[in-house]
Amino acid sequence: MNNVIKMIKLDISLIKPYSKSLLIVFLVPLIVIFGTQDIISGVIFCMSIMAMTSSYTFSIAEKNDLNRLYGLLPVTKRDIVTGRYMFSALTGVIAVLFGVVMNVVILTFTKKSFSYQDMVIAVSVGLMLYTLFTAIQLPGFFKFGAIKGRFITFIPFIGMFLVGVIAKGVSPENLQKIPDIAVLNNVSAFFAVSILLDIVIYGISMGFTQKLYDGMEL
Repeated sequence: MNNVIKMIKLDISLIKPYSKSLLIVFLVPLIVIFGTQDIISGVIFCMSIMAMTSSYTFSIAEKNDLNRLYGLLPVTKRDIVTGRYMFSALTGVIAVLFGVVMNVVILTFTKKSFSYQDMVIAVSVGLMLYTLFTAIQLPGFFKFGAIKGRFITFIPFIGMFLVGVIAKGVSPENLQKIPDIAVLNNVSAFFAVSILLDIVIYGISMGFTQKLYDGMEL
């Protein structure tokens, strides 16, 4: 576990010089948040945009030829993969907190009402989408790298488009049935189930990535 923490710290040190660029990435979601003035839509969009930055650590490592360094460090390939996934999860938690806080500030400033339930749903759905998008992206970045695999960066964008298409295709009758789903009537249960799904999705993705990475040379 100590080696995993070291890998997380290494990723943080890699991304630190680019922190200003990441802050700029959040400007677009803030504009959308101000435009929609809906906490759920705002957080979902914020998390989707954040998922598009998951290639940053791979890109920096590739440009600085750090794969050779990883081969010299006293860490296993499992430590490297686990550390990168944990760093991604940590980034997601920070992003969702930022998204919720900014939503609350903007909605309070514009005097738009929102509830505690809206905040919990926003966090739950936002994290689930972020987890799903990054769980699909990370194996590809480990396999192809950030440069050859740059097309993978657009997966969150495609995902948002598909979610929009599916949402528009749902009939009004089926939309009225959604609130009747038991887990949605209890936001605490909905949050717990969403976190469990996040863990399962990342676990499956990490296992798949580990098999890919074990067959690669550093």
